[in-house]
Amino acid sequence: MKISLFIFASLMYTIFIMLFMFYLDLGTYTLNIFSYSIELPVMTWFAIVLVIFIIFTILHISFYSFLNYLKFKYFLKDSNKFENFIIDLLLEKETKINFQTKEFKQVANLTKILKTHQKDKPNSKINDILDLIDGIKRGEYRNLNKFKLEKNNVLFLQNEKNHMANDINYAYNKIKYLEQIEDELSEYAFDILIQKGTYEQIKNIKINKTQDQILTIINRFKNQELKLSLAEFEVLINRSDLNESEFLQIAKSSTASLNPDAILNIFKKIKDNHNEALKAYLYLLAHFSMFDELLNEIKNDEKKFSDFANILLLREHHKKFDLDKLIV
Repeated sequence: MKISLFIFASLMYTIFIMLFMFYLDLGTYTLNIFSYSIELPVMTWFAIVLVIFIIFTILHISFYSFLNYLKFKYFLKDSNKFENFIIDLLLEKETKINFQTKEFKQVANLTKILKTHQKDKPNSKINDILDLIDGIKRGEYRNLNKFKLEKNNVLFLQNEKNHMANDINYAYNKIKYLEQIEDELSEYAFDILIQKGTYEQIKNIKINKTQDQILTIINRFKNQELKLSLAEFEVLINRSDLNESEFLQIAKSSTASLNPDAILNIFKKIKDNHNEALKAYLYLLAHFSMFDELLNEIKNDEKKFSDFANILLLREHHKKFDLDKLIV
């Protein structure tokens, strides 16, 4: 309550009491203090006590109002400084800003914790959350049951991805019955399976593979991270929608992984169904020094295959050349 309103209400109350006491006509009362005696109407004695009480109440209210004024004054100053504190924090500057109110000191401390992840000893719950966030960012899988996060929560999604990355069987089980990508997690599970799973797991998934995913499998096969039979290799690249450059990249990658006859036979069959694979087949003929067959393939259109015609010309003149640099 405002002091002015309290004084007005007290004044009205005092007048009401005085009128009521006057109506009762209670006579007088003598107060004896040592050798002194004071005789006043009871109404007056009652009014004096009431006024003294009101005065002390006003002093009490005024004192705490003054304290609140000081606090509000510092609170406003702190609120004006808080933006600069945030700016210093974002710019990684050693801030010299100090806050005078307890509330802003606490908020500043919590804000600093959010930015720097420096733990605050008295706040064990926040420390647990900071440990959780840091662990998830490091790629660890954590139990989130007690935090009751929604399934679309960023931390929940990243934690699920960490689980899949750390346990390929978990990723496989997440999508083994799917026929198409349904959401972010199923897409990630399929990608991580392509990167780390066995080919037995990969081929059991009915989801269609992208060109990039097929190239990833071929590169894993080339680096001996994945085992593929000739039949599996052929099916993998024959059913894909690869372009000329991608077929060529696969052919270059496969020369060290498959024997010449096998890879030539595979690409010979594929180029009959996919024109985009013809350049890859010609590259393999040149790579395995089958120049007569190469000439026979390009003789009807040497202008179109001028790069291979140049290779035959260089060989005819016994010039050295780097096949991988000439055929790109």
